[in-house]
Amino acid sequence: MKKEINNMYETVKKYCSIDGLSRYEEKVVDELKKLTNDKKIQYERDGIGSIILFQSDKPKSGPVIQIAAHMDEVGFIVQDITDKGQLRLSMIGGIWPLTVIGTKAIVYNAEGKKYEGVFGHTSIHILELEKRNKVPELKDLYIDLGFKSKKEAEDNLIEIGSRVCLTGDCFLMNNEYAVAKAMDNRAGIAVLEEIINRIKNKKLKSQVYFVGTVQEEVGTRGAKTSVQKIKPNIAIALDTCASHDTYQAIPGIQELGKGVALRIKDMGTLMDPKLIDYLMKLGKEYNIPVYKYVAQGGGTDAAELQYGNGGTATITISLPQRYLHSPLGVCSMKDLIAAADLIEKFLLKIDQKEFDKYIKYN
Repeated sequence: MKKEINNMYETVKKYCSIDGLSRYEEKVVDELKKLTNDKKIQYERDGIGSIILFQSDKPKSGPVIQIAAHMDEVGFIVQDITDKGQLRLSMIGGIWPLTVIGTKAIVYNAEGKKYEGVFGHTSIHILELEKRNKVPELKDLYIDLGFKSKKEAEDNLIEIGSRVCLTGDCFLMNNEYAVAKAMDNRAGIAVLEEIINRIKNKKLKSQVYFVGTVQEEVGTRGAKTSVQKIKPNIAIALDTCASHDTYQAIPGIQELGKGVALRIKDMGTLMDPKLIDYLMKLGKEYNIPVYKYVAQGGGTDAAELQYGNGGTATITISLPQRYLHSPLGVCSMKDLIAAADLIEKFLLKIDQKEFDKYIKYN
């Protein structure tokens, strides 16, 4: 298991080191293509950039299955530049401003050159007393790149719309917990890659498409376009979810190291009960730790995947994560491995007969 944990961690580390803000996922695409490069695997792209991978010799019959993990991460773009050269921001995805204040920011200029700066704040020594106990809002957030004026920022090709990424070191703690920025959802991409490399030489009985989707954090947009293209009978969204095993977290079932978390409900989807039962039984059959939970906020690509092909049997397979949408997230490598194990067993077993008997509405 130690070798598997280390291998998964190294994969996660590669993906999490990439800056891939929503609408700028291309470097994640390049890494996914590189790490799955094989004559047995082909890929194509949809019109807004999602990548679709599949076996070169995939069957021409059997249920069509889409497994989707989003490639993008939350961050900001520059909204305007102050007279003193500091950058005011517009949010990409949902971020609690308090989590980034005082951390390092990465800003890309019009030519793609990278600048390092600070998510600035007013030092407590000169902060008005009434503001000390107030939670900072987006309007309070800015980036300091060390420029002395708006002209200096513009001379360095920093402009309206320049992208801003969060930062955070990547390391392994307690021998199995990976810590990194962009864990949502590079953890899911790491699992997607693992499954592709496991099944590429195996004979499947269904038509399987693995999809790295774009723009999930701003409205599940890549799921919407890719599902229109693939038209699956079954869809699995592979994404991180909030873990409830930290101090002062509200009560919840998801915890690190507990296994595969099957989402039953969230704000966008009621998952398919037949598919839930099928995966629960499969986990029990192969001794893979799997459990059910109800999300207490948020949604995933499943919200769009469920509308494919006149209605698609859809579920989210979740990877519990601490500190979502912040500079550092934490996932258990054992959970990622368990998710890969469960999906691999599912793909090796499911065929038209199984689909018709256990999942299809008749």
